[in-house]
Amino acid sequence: MDFAENRDDNYAALQAQTSQLDVAILINNVGQSHSIPVPFLQTQREEMADIITINCVGTLRITQIIAPLMVQRRRGLILTMASFGGILPTPLLATYSGSKAFLQQWSTALGSELASSGVHVQLVQSYLVTSAMSKIRRASALVPTPKQFVKATLSKIGRNGGAQGIAYTSTPYWAHGLMHWGLTSVIGTTNSVVVHQNKVMHEAIRKRALKKAEREKSS
Repeated sequence: MDFAENRDDNYAALQAQTSQLDVAILINNVGQSHSIPVPFLQTQREEMADIITINCVGTLRITQIIAPLMVQRRRGLILTMASFGGILPTPLLATYSGSKAFLQQWSTALGSELASSGVHVQLVQSYLVTSAMSKIRRASALVPTPKQFVKATLSKIGRNGGAQGIAYTSTPYWAHGLMHWGLTSVIGTTNSVVVHQNKVMHEAIRKRALKKAEREKSS
């Protein structure tokens, strides 16, 4: 289903299809970022709406369908994918950054609410992974492949706290964990220097993307 459509009939169909299933694990991994870094005041309304609808509304609506089944059976695992964009205020990705910060607060609160019901909730923090969204194809120490990231995530289920010490949260990939700890414990995620450097980096990404689009248009 296309989560950007936010259609009630799609969610009703999903609820009907899953009502009798013993769902053990829900992975909230649906997400969208900006096509390229863009100042908030230049963000297209459709893109802004899609990011909020997909990242936030879609995750909440799916969880409201599946989590009651888990609570009824008193077992289950809800994993929600977060992003360093939700830790670091990210100029030129403001709407995406805000949507991921929302998921952090929501998931932690949900984890506390469901703790006594036998349902475990865990937010998974991540830096870059090789994917279509990140537009990175080659893995490195800081950028694992999806297979490496999944393996790390599954090995850390139940280990709450993560690099930032927040309950119901983990930063499972080792290099991301070190980076996360350094940002939150040593450097700080919201000081003006960090925010400015993040802005400079994304301005450069935007400039390269616009030049590439111009070349492709003229060729």
